[in-house]
Amino acid sequence: MDLQLPHHGISWKITDMGRSSRHMAALCRYISWRQGRLFRIALLCGIAILLLAAMTHGVTANQTTPRTAAEDPCQVTPGVSSTSISLPSIAPNDTPGFLTRQYVFPFQDTTISIQANVSNGLYFGAKNGNKFALIPEDVAPETVVPDYYRAFVNDPAQETLNADLTGQFRKIRKEHEYSEDEYLELLTVFVQSFPYDTSSGARVGTLSRFPVETIVERTGDCDDKSVLLAGLLSREGYNVSLLLFIPEHHMAVGVAGDDLQYGDTGYIWIETTDLSFVGEMPQKLNQAVKYVPAGQVPEAEPVTSAPVVIRVNSGSKRFTHTNETLYILAQKRFIDTRIALLKEEINTHSRDDPSRFRRLLEEYRIYGEIHNTLVKHRYDRVGMYHYLLSLQQPACTRSPVPSLALSSREIPTGSGAGTSSPNTRIVDPSEDYLPGPIGIRVPDNVCGKYPAGVLPPRVSRAPDP
Repeated sequence: MDLQLPHHGISWKITDMGRSSRHMAALCRYISWRQGRLFRIALLCGIAILLLAAMTHGVTANQTTPRTAAEDPCQVTPGVSSTSISLPSIAPNDTPGFLTRQYVFPFQDTTISIQANVSNGLYFGAKNGNKFALIPEDVAPETVVPDYYRAFVNDPAQETLNADLTGQFRKIRKEHEYSEDEYLELLTVFVQSFPYDTSSGARVGTLSRFPVETIVERTGDCDDKSVLLAGLLSREGYNVSLLLFIPEHHMAVGVAGDDLQYGDTGYIWIETTDLSFVGEMPQKLNQAVKYVPAGQVPEAEPVTSAPVVIRVNSGSKRFTHTNETLYILAQKRFIDTRIALLKEEINTHSRDDPSRFRRLLEEYRIYGEIHNTLVKHRYDRVGMYHYLLSLQQPACTRSPVPSLALSSREIPTGSGAGTSSPNTRIVDPSEDYLPGPIGIRVPDNVCGKYPAGVLPPRVSRAPDP
């Protein structure tokens, strides 16, 4: 994502007609004194002032008129006069022809296909449109940030495209009988499936894309993809906001929900840069090269700041299946922790006890396959939840390994068998039994074979120890 001002997050220019006129008048007086041709110079100065006023008025008139509070309470920042600010806007032109894009992506247990037909006039009008906020010098730029990004989401020139896309998605929803939560996830996976634009992270001065540009170019960085998703969700009645993290140069989407809210925002995190479950936030963010001081190497850093919450739509629809997402994420954290512990034990354990060594390797393989299944199916919350539930049966009738909840004891980050997030609970390795995730039983070698339902579907091999 590109933030034109490091502390404000918008591209802006200051315009002050009164100040420009005063400067022109002073220049005219100076020239008159130098040359003594009072009347002719005064006339020329007057004409110049009128021309300057006309040009400034013309630039402002060509921008999209900001919506008033009466039209949409989400569109105007309190305390900012809508008549004094010019926001980003699309200026469609007469370029003939259309651009057709086909999108195919997996969702749950099927493959979705969507087509977009975009006129060249709309696309190039957005590509070459105004992407700056023009503000008076007495207005603080940070007060314009919400209106700035909402201008990209709500530009009326994109309404035909938005209607076409949502019309196709509604037909898919009806065909598969998706719930409100599943429909939100469908739109989310569509945007997440767009490849992340890594090149914009290396170019200084890259401006944000309008959603129509992201659709045509089939790529975008964090703010491009977040703006696209927020626009789709808002038009389908969801309570949605943009979450702008200025220190981290990052943007995500927030959807209303009762659990898994990020901080005190009241919104559940939706990461758009890659496939992830609704409510699953990245542990760390990779720094864009352009924000790293010369001579330093980009590093992954955690998100620690409170975001600027940019309300896009205060609709009534919310995400309600946070209990299933919480279950999946808790299982994955536990499984990943167990894999790290097993990896260390396998690498350091004496091979003088072949039976125990084989047991560790087999347990590592099982956990690894479960991990791989969850990672490869982040587009299927429903399927992964029921997949984990299918593993909840005793593995053996003799000497089963007990099923455990997450341990109440915590090991500090970096101790034991690898790193974990500050909120990750892991089992104390001093326990005298092999722990398993919530409800999952690990088979003991004495069973001879694995009962149905214990092993996951065929997936790629487990990571090498």
